Amino acid sequence: MNQQDQQEEMFCIDDLMSELQIYVREELQNCGKTEIEAKAAQYSENETCLIQADREHLRQILVRLLDNAVKYIDRGFILFGYFVMDTDVVDFFVDDTRTENYNENLTKISELVEQMGCRLKTELPNSLKSSYKFTVRAKTELVEKS
Repeated sequence: MNQQDQQEEMFCIDDLMSELQIYVREELQNCGKTEIEAKAAQYSENETCLIQADREHLRQILVRLLDNAVKYIDRGFILFGYFVMDTDVVDFFVDDTRTENYNENLTKISELVEQMGCRLKTELPNSLKSSYKFTVRAKTELVEKS
């Protein structure tokens, strides 16, 4: 898939984050990892963000990053979400705590991110936390929550 093959649509990022929170909690439960807290960070209590992007492709990237986190941590947290940086820039992130830095899936994940015209940024400040970020340039609209 290249950038021209993307199926862009306008969708609510918070809805995707809620769906992914359910997904990651089910994965943790299926793996018997009860000492891990998974949470989707809210962008704002008052606003939500609509984005014009390939929803399924974005979901696939985030699922792979979350799967990587679930696989390599036994206790601690997984925190994921997004920040609206500008009217056409959204930063997505997945942070986790882990005891070892195993990132065998990152090449495949990086390829998925690059297909959206983005680059995966990895931060491993110490052996207790890792952070994965990527920026999506797309039309966004902030909407008040009802």
